[in-house]
Amino acid sequence: MKSLDKTLSAVEDWISVATFVIMLTLAFANVFSRFVLHASLAFTDEFVTVLFVLCSLAGSSIGQRNRAHLGLDFFTGFLPEKTQKIILVIGNILALIFLVIMFVYGIGMVKQEFIHKQLSTTMQYPQWIYGLTIPIGSGIMILRYIIDTVLKCHDVAAVGKE
Repeated sequence: MKSLDKTLSAVEDWISVATFVIMLTLAFANVFSRFVLHASLAFTDEFVTVLFVLCSLAGSSIGQRNRAHLGLDFFTGFLPEKTQKIILVIGNILALIFLVIMFVYGIGMVKQEFIHKQLSTTMQYPQWIYGLTIPIGSGIMILRYIIDTVLKCHDVAAVGKE
């Protein structure tokens, strides 16, 4: 489990950094081109939008890894420790259900885009290439939530044995 966690962490970090650097570079190039050269680089908007989706999903996965997502613990703070941990596991299971639905529908979307040979608006690239960001991002998050859920289940089991 630890090797999968380390590998997934490296993938999350790499995707986040790479997409952010590319987005920053493209956005800067577009702004420079518009204001200095008085010519727009229209393709940059398309690429930045797609990269933003992937970066956001990878960032959400990193947020789960670092336990940085917002939570409402006012009511659960009054509950016993074991019950709090069980509620966290239930929350993870609900998130996993949502992510699996997002993954399945993302795969369906990519299939439809591929079958219908849809092209992107600006660059006329196959739309399914851009659509892959949804199943890839949700797949990464599914792995992260599975790892986190297993760790939280171990926490629940360890509460009474201390």
